[in-house]
Amino acid sequence: MVKIIVSFFLAFCILSGDMIDDKIKSFIGEKEYLSSKKIINILLGEKEQYYLDGQRVDVVKLMKVLKKNGFMRLDLKGVNSINITFATKSNPLIFLRILNSVLNSMGFNFYITKKVFKSDDTFLWTIQMNSEYLVDPVVMSNELKKYGCFIVDITKKSKTDWRYLISSSNAKLLSQNIKKEVSYKLNKPIKRYWLRLDDVPEMIYIKSYPLNRWHPYISFFNDKLDVLFVYCDDEVSGNLKLDIPPGTKYIMIDDKYTISNIRSGLKIYTK
Repeated sequence: MVKIIVSFFLAFCILSGDMIDDKIKSFIGEKEYLSSKKIINILLGEKEQYYLDGQRVDVVKLMKVLKKNGFMRLDLKGVNSINITFATKSNPLIFLRILNSVLNSMGFNFYITKKVFKSDDTFLWTIQMNSEYLVDPVVMSNELKKYGCFIVDITKKSKTDWRYLISSSNAKLLSQNIKKEVSYKLNKPIKRYWLRLDDVPEMIYIKSYPLNRWHPYISFFNDKLDVLFVYCDDEVSGNLKLDIPPGTKYIMIDDKYTISNIRSGLKIYTK
């Protein structure tokens, strides 16, 4: 029995090491891996710590070590055309909005959609952009965590072609959480307001302050970010009362023409 346990443990360690080694090799290239294998193994320490659930490689943790010690290079030494495919299994609309926000926060503002694919259990979004730098997986991971998402796996198909598998089952937009029968003062916005409802009130009251010239543009969404109702007005509004559609999870408040018309912020109340 002891021999069986020891043999199983040794087999697991060998298999685990192979999986880690294969990931490193795919990220930094076989030549770099072979010439630096000994020092990389020293830097990594016990390889078991880079596994999640005893099976899946924690690619972000692995990349942190490679990046910190100069093995993960993001500089492409000139402008290159980069392809990135993002894959998830749930909430495609929220997923897209979150990815746009994350990429923008990382300084990647100009890209085009190359491909979109949706099946019953998978959503893929491939973008193409010109850049001197690759997207930093470690920074992206930290940004995604703010939205309740995390990176499951990363595949490097070539120097400029990457694929990210992302869990978005607990995805949420960065928004102000709103509770019933509580007044909230929304400060002067730099972009549209996003509100998230704990439960669904029946009514929302919005007060616009005197210095504003607010032309209401308000959208109501369910938890999948499907549009339930849109209210829009060409006239300047001071006070507004709207019914909240059943199933509303998010409310977006904007100005029909420019967000700068909301100079002094808004006050909201729901019941």
